[in-house]
Amino acid sequence: MFLKNHFVLQETITMMTESMVIKNDIALIKGKLSRNLLMDPIVSNSYFLEDGDTAIIFDPSCGKRIAKKIEAHIQSRKKAQSPWNKAVIIAGHSHIDHANNFYLIDLLEAKENHIYVHEKGFENGRVKNEPVPFMENVIRETREYYNVYRSFPVPYNLIVSPMVLIDAISPYLARKIFSHIGGIPWSLPRNGSLEPEPLKESNLQGFMFGDLELRGWALDGKFVLPTPGHSECSVSLFWPEKKALFISDADWIGNPVFVSSSLRDCVNSLKMMRDMTEMEMVDVLLPAHGAVKEGKETIITYLDFHIHRLEVMKNEIISAYYRSGQNKDILTLTKFLTQESPLFKTYKITNYPRLVGFVHNVTTVCLKEEGILD
Repeated sequence: MFLKNHFVLQETITMMTESMVIKNDIALIKGKLSRNLLMDPIVSNSYFLEDGDTAIIFDPSCGKRIAKKIEAHIQSRKKAQSPWNKAVIIAGHSHIDHANNFYLIDLLEAKENHIYVHEKGFENGRVKNEPVPFMENVIRETREYYNVYRSFPVPYNLIVSPMVLIDAISPYLARKIFSHIGGIPWSLPRNGSLEPEPLKESNLQGFMFGDLELRGWALDGKFVLPTPGHSECSVSLFWPEKKALFISDADWIGNPVFVSSSLRDCVNSLKMMRDMTEMEMVDVLLPAHGAVKEGKETIITYLDFHIHRLEVMKNEIISAYYRSGQNKDILTLTKFLTQESPLFKTYKITNYPRLVGFVHNVTTVCLKEEGILD
């Protein structure tokens, strides 16, 4: 019995120490990247903010493992301070590695509680955070432009090859089967007792910071800002007092990762963040994946890299389109692109389902936004 209690205590201590204080009143609970999305889901970082009697969780992440770490951090903070009067959870967007673990709002035990998700992250009144419908929607929107089952590199193409045959007979059945298989590694949402509220674009307000106007939703001295690109429902949280900007997946190296993503919006959102940093409004950049960036020069260099990368990708895709004889077939064009472009050849090597380089989707998005594809 003593040994059992000892190990439980050690596990609790370990989980508590896995939260990292970034600044006073800001703690990071680290997520993880995935080596293979078919076997192991990505888990986003989660941030726990405290401002007086208000507690905020930005990106509540997914899965029980990180949820236990967040729970442990909540319990440790409860012991250290008075009860919170207000608790807020904000999903950086509705993707399944972010808009999950909403039940954590119940553990905060505040008098006033809110869960916020951008309105475009809802479908039929529900947040789009369930794995199988999410996967099914991704396949559906992608299948309009190319056969996703034929897009996998070696050796994954061998694993997916039965889907090519099923798709030839029944695209609906293929989509259903693939979505259920693809959804297996992902945790089902743990929603809790509180229904999420939509952040409506009709309620956006303008806020002046020096010569820079930002549009967003005010939140007790903080601001939720629409930062689309990675998804239509992507938002960031700006805390002026701390000069902290929580950006979710705005800097994701795979952007624009889905057919419903936008290369143009990705660049515009990053440029807005750069403007904020140039004006010394931001000194800490807190992403959903990867390390926190601190200091004006570090953040500007980091954002410039992403902006330049996206612009180079666009130029490479457009160039390949014309050099290939204006070929609109995505699979043929991406084959040409990955043979001719060192950048995209690298992306192909690291292509889904490993880490990044959704080459076919990036190509599709670019041609759509250039008016080449309907």
